[in-house]
Amino acid sequence: MSATPKIITEHEKFPEVSHFGTAHHQRLPHENGSGVGVAFALVDAVTVLGSGFLAYLLRALFLGVSVSDSQMPRLRLLGFLVCYAILTVTCNAAQNIYSERVLHSAQISRVRILKSFLLSSMLTIIVIFLAHESSVPRLAFGGTLLFSLTGLLASRYLMQQHNLKRIERGIGTRHVLIVGAGAVGQAFQRYLESQPYLARTFCGYVDHAPCQEWLGVPEDLQRIIRDNFIDEVYFSPGSSRELVMKIATEAREERVGVSVIPDLYGGLAIGATMSYIGAVPILELNRQPIPAFGLFLKRVMDWAMTVAILIVAAPIMILTALAIKIDSKGPILYRGWRVGRKGRKFLCYKFRTMEDNADARKDSLRQMNERSGATFKIVNDPRITRVGRFLRKFSIDELPQVLNVIKGDMSMVGPRPHPLDDFERYNLQHLRRLDVTPGLTGLWQVTARSDPSFETNVLLDLEYIENWSIFLDVKILLKTVSEVLRGSGY
Repeated sequence: MSATPKIITEHEKFPEVSHFGTAHHQRLPHENGSGVGVAFALVDAVTVLGSGFLAYLLRALFLGVSVSDSQMPRLRLLGFLVCYAILTVTCNAAQNIYSERVLHSAQISRVRILKSFLLSSMLTIIVIFLAHESSVPRLAFGGTLLFSLTGLLASRYLMQQHNLKRIERGIGTRHVLIVGAGAVGQAFQRYLESQPYLARTFCGYVDHAPCQEWLGVPEDLQRIIRDNFIDEVYFSPGSSRELVMKIATEAREERVGVSVIPDLYGGLAIGATMSYIGAVPILELNRQPIPAFGLFLKRVMDWAMTVAILIVAAPIMILTALAIKIDSKGPILYRGWRVGRKGRKFLCYKFRTMEDNADARKDSLRQMNERSGATFKIVNDPRITRVGRFLRKFSIDELPQVLNVIKGDMSMVGPRPHPLDDFERYNLQHLRRLDVTPGLTGLWQVTARSDPSFETNVLLDLEYIENWSIFLDVKILLKTVSEVLRGSGY
């Protein structure tokens, strides 16, 4: 069965195709150095300047005053707008908005534009503040921001529509050939055809067995590339390693792109991104982004709360230390090994509330345990001292754990850390509560502290982990205050 060359349209013949016999490569707008990025930078600068003058004019009309009588002189207004325009263009360039590839894409990145807009606006506000430019009218400044953002988005939208029309006419599109007509190859074809903004025209398959849209066998691949003016070749999983290397070598001379489609794992990898671990490329089937800013705020809150506790509770901690020393023999502080985030062991500090040999007696008292599951708790524990019972009632014994917060072993809010012997009794599903840093207080402490079920404890910890936010931490801390004041500990 012979391969039939693809019928070429007028748009594909001239002027897009540069050479039939060798390269015959369609030069895309982002490859020809047309300087569109510079033109768009000028358009953005003019947009900002025009938005500023329009906002200034509308403010004057709204207040019923002439422009010459307005608060801000025209020269200073121009200086302010030029500064804002420069910052806007600079931030856009930092977001790679002026690259030829982005400008000629049929899918605009509104996220990039918004990031750049927010950054340039914040920098402009800082400049105004540092320059002590109190004469900048707030109404005019707000209008400038609004009109500028509208203009930036509108210009990109118009460019997007222009690019879509070019793609529909076949201008600037890339001819794609897929080697391997299996499930992965067909899934990739369907994806390309469902995303017109990618500017990819599927030409056919190369496979050992004939199929729909079949162009030939792998041995004829070089001829097929030339006959069909192929720009990009994609090898699906299962393609011969030798064939891929051979075509990749020849493609350098033909100016044809060669890529390998990874195994899509039943479609799970569609939409996944490629990233690098060092210099090794990897395919991310699933990625859980770290909420870096939220964790930063959480750590700031930990430090702020720790400083506040040390200042406010210092007299209480001093009196507590004296009471423990007078009441019973042994150290003032109890140090016990606990299991923290990702199973890491650390020394946890508490005011001693039990007799000095309490840990040695724990196994002999296990038959009295009033908690189900992996935790150990006795309400009327015979090891607790007189002062210790009062300290536990109002959770004063937990105050030294601010040292653990300072060290980073604990946070103000999180699942409570368990001793090593309790950790050894965990089931597999219980380990999820160790995904985050343990805390002085948590959701379980303020909602179900008296519930003896360890499973309830775990469920509440997992609910906290899955729904965490800085506002949830604040809510738990406020509830903790009321729980401590009413003496609900034991």
